[in-house]
Amino acid sequence: MEHKTFRKNIWALIILILVIGVMSSIVSSEEPDGSPQTQKPNPEAADKFKLLPSDAEKQLVGDNTALAALKHTKAVKLTREYFRDGDINKLYIALNTAGEAVKLDPYTSRYWATLGTVHSELARFNIFRSDEYAQDAFRQALELAPTDASVMVLIAVNLAKTGECEEALEYFEKAVKTNILLLSADIAQWMNVCYLTDAQTNRGIVFYYNIQKQHPRYYYIGLYRSVLYKAHFDYKSARSELTHILNRRDIDGATKNMARRLLEDISREEGSN
Repeated sequence: MEHKTFRKNIWALIILILVIGVMSSIVSSEEPDGSPQTQKPNPEAADKFKLLPSDAEKQLVGDNTALAALKHTKAVKLTREYFRDGDINKLYIALNTAGEAVKLDPYTSRYWATLGTVHSELARFNIFRSDEYAQDAFRQALELAPTDASVMVLIAVNLAKTGECEEALEYFEKAVKTNILLLSADIAQWMNVCYLTDAQTNRGIVFYYNIQKQHPRYYYIGLYRSVLYKAHFDYKSARSELTHILNRRDIDGATKNMARRLLEDISREEGSN
């Protein structure tokens, strides 16, 4: 299996900001009608962020399960459009639509996960209590689907962004143990930030070692471990790890390039001391 995740830049790891930069100062404490964990930017604009019922929705009145599924599909579509074009109005509409889906069917985990994702994105704009609402939604999703590793990752990232690293690591590690494919470069960045923030470098090194021992074909895990060695100024161990990666013939070019860059960075740090 080819791991494309290394096309992303692992060097953002050390300087990754735990709380994503604030892009707006919009704040509101009032919640829309019918959505227990949603909110709007201002009361006067409420109607602007609600979709009129479509013909398909009108036909489903009385069938809460089917109507909730349709509204959830719309919320996901709007969220994707927001990520594509940056129109925050779509994010607010997605928030209300996801809230309606949850109200209609509060027992479907993915509806809560979508609601949490929207709230988590709103937290980037410093929207009042968005991180709290996101965390509540993710916890509800996990309660409904306790073995869903993808939800574990969602709540873990939310916890990491709010500085709750100890609990975040519990969810991250459980998720990775459940599904190794979730250990992407992005997730490893968040995990390493938590390991470093909580001064648990050794915990991370041991965790990666055990995971790689169970899954030896995932050689790129050695890069994540070497970053922790380097951050802990254990240059000897970092060099050993990186040299091992470079000497393997089955390693892809992207991983080798990252290993070379880490080695160069180590040399510069050693030279400046």
